[in-house]
Amino acid sequence: MQTLLRHAKPPVYRSLFPDWSGPRPVRFFLMENLLEARSKSFFPTNGAGPDEDVNVYLAHLLTEFLTGGVDTRLEPGANPLTRPPGKTEPRSSRADWYRVNGDHRLICQGLFDRGDALRRRRLIFGLDEEETRRKDQVTGAVCYGLAANLLENRPGAPAGLVPVLRKLEKHYDDYVHVLATLATKSLGLGAKLSDSDLEELMIHSPGEPGDVPETPADMDRLLDLLLEYHRNGDPRLRSHLVAMAAKLGVDPQALLSTG
Repeated sequence: MQTLLRHAKPPVYRSLFPDWSGPRPVRFFLMENLLEARSKSFFPTNGAGPDEDVNVYLAHLLTEFLTGGVDTRLEPGANPLTRPPGKTEPRSSRADWYRVNGDHRLICQGLFDRGDALRRRRLIFGLDEEETRRKDQVTGAVCYGLAANLLENRPGAPAGLVPVLRKLEKHYDDYVHVLATLATKSLGLGAKLSDSDLEELMIHSPGEPGDVPETPADMDRLLDLLLEYHRNGDPRLRSHLVAMAAKLGVDPQALLSTG
């Protein structure tokens, strides 16, 4: 699966804006929704100083998360701080190692409310939910700070990266909140059905025992309707067929696939 993801073409989407014609790279979709999420959050763009550069970084990070594989440099829990890379490695490599681990935690904590995707338990042993969340956020923020320390004032460091890392370090919990807003209000992650929605779904769910007819008359009418649809292919007949099949507890797609 990871091999397929690495070699797959970048996904595209069609923008809702009428002046944009044709498909656009998925990063456009993510940037649009990120900016909208920030406007709905308590940490809007430039709310604590200029940070459009962080928006660009986050949109790229989300795109990489959506289309990329698992980085072998990732460490679970607080391991990035307790088991750092060897000092014999180049500073740029160590900085990238810390940055990758910070990125992973920011994505996991923002989109999924988990410290990282590697440890088995959501809560740290011996800590409650709030204590776990705070420790995970501190680990992510420190990773960004250490990456910035290793790159700051160093020749060859990527232009503009250190200021972004510093902002992510300083306002880490705010950017987690922004991604959580994006996840729940734009991407539908963590959405939950209300009790009334769930009750309505259960009442009208096809295939329940109470929906099955007690006599074969209804099923005979359904089969007659299916034969008539196969003869003329009338779309209105198809809609009637699908509705009737669902009412009788029959899978409409399986029914339509029969010859």
